[in-house]
Amino acid sequence: MKTYLECYACFLRHGLEASRIAGLDEAEQKQVLNGIMEILKAMDLTATPPQIAQVIHKRIRELSRSSDPYKEMKQEQNRCLLQMEGDLQRHISGSANPLLEAIKLAGACNAIDMGPTRNWDRVEDLFNQLLSPRLGTFQAEDFVESVSQANTLLYVADNAGEIVGDKILLSLLRREMKADIILAVRGGPILNDATLEDALAVGIGTFARVITTGSNAPGAILSGCSKEFLDVFEKADLVLAKGQGNYEALEGVKKNNVFFLLQVKCPVVARDLKAEVGEIVLMRNRALDIANMQ
Repeated sequence: MKTYLECYACFLRHGLEASRIAGLDEAEQKQVLNGIMEILKAMDLTATPPQIAQVIHKRIRELSRSSDPYKEMKQEQNRCLLQMEGDLQRHISGSANPLLEAIKLAGACNAIDMGPTRNWDRVEDLFNQLLSPRLGTFQAEDFVESVSQANTLLYVADNAGEIVGDKILLSLLRREMKADIILAVRGGPILNDATLEDALAVGIGTFARVITTGSNAPGAILSGCSKEFLDVFEKADLVLAKGQGNYEALEGVKKNNVFFLLQVKCPVVARDLKAEVGEIVLMRNRALDIANMQ
């Protein structure tokens, strides 16, 4: 997805918050904001938001002299969701359609994002929202049918904490479906996005092969991903990409075996998806259909 002018204000707000999380003083925060404005002036609007965010956060890491300013925050988010895991599992097991509830939960967990539009301070505050998410377009029947026919599912994860919800869904899919599961996380720290360390910490590696995108962009920008990831992405029977960053990076890919599962977090993406901010969306990639219509 291209970057829109409305995104510029978000990059500045996000850069300021990220600078404070990284422990930069006021003068350094100003350097970051000045740097973001220079980056935005130089970047073409055809660049995706994850491409711009990757450049911004590289500068924040350099100034803070920290390779992972969000490390402690991610560990806390994983810890909080692992503490909730038993209650979340019981909610799913007691529902009329556990697989549907697990898909909804995984989507709702995408709220655990450190983007500029988050409206929570503690992960615990999201518990009720995780159990009763507000759904928009939700093509669960199509997704489940596609999984049932797939031999390989590539699941492209998004955030720490959120991956506990992914774990619950993937463990259920592993028991009920034939598909081999490959989970892809970021290839290096950025924001609170899940890395290999986070995936292994919550136990996903016990039933899924875990790889990385080979890139620390906050979205699977194919031009920057590793050969290993690109091979898996090309050969997988089905791909589920989590979160706005992965949607922004992959929505133009001419493949119809890709589904997106995310919480809509900003008006720009809401407009693109014909959804409302706050809704959980599950939908098949439309790029191939749009290309065929042109």
